[in-house]
Amino acid sequence: MHPVPEKTLLDGTAVPCADSRTSTSGVPGVHVYAFNAMKVPAIRKSLYILDSLDWEAGDPAAMRAAAVQYDRLLAQVHKSPKLGYAMSNGNGDFEITVNQMDSVLVFGEAKMQGEPFFYSAKTVGAIGQEEVRVVLLMCNQQLL
Repeated sequence: MHPVPEKTLLDGTAVPCADSRTSTSGVPGVHVYAFNAMKVPAIRKSLYILDSLDWEAGDPAAMRAAAVQYDRLLAQVHKSPKLGYAMSNGNGDFEITVNQMDSVLVFGEAKMQGEPFFYSAKTVGAIGQEEVRVVLLMCNQQLL
């Protein structure tokens, strides 16, 4: 019988959305944060609101609302207690070691020229595993 590991390695890559199937290169310079998903309801709420806004058509009111919500999201990300942080390397790879828990919210953001919102979030389980693979699809969320 193997002992259950105390920690889990989040082994990840930030990849460009449009090229996720064909690209072998990742997105460098992405700030990646890991949170206990149960302890960051404000971040989860902001992500939900951003996902629900319809700004694809370029509606100015929806774009303004999204910009306000994105600023709110980043403020919550920066002030909330983190399990870990990493910046993606030149290949877009990152590693964060976290304590074992049911739900880890992995959030990545970067400033890209000409992109108003460049982020990705994914919730993963980190129980009973030494390593969890995380792929963050870094998109201009306006295109989704």
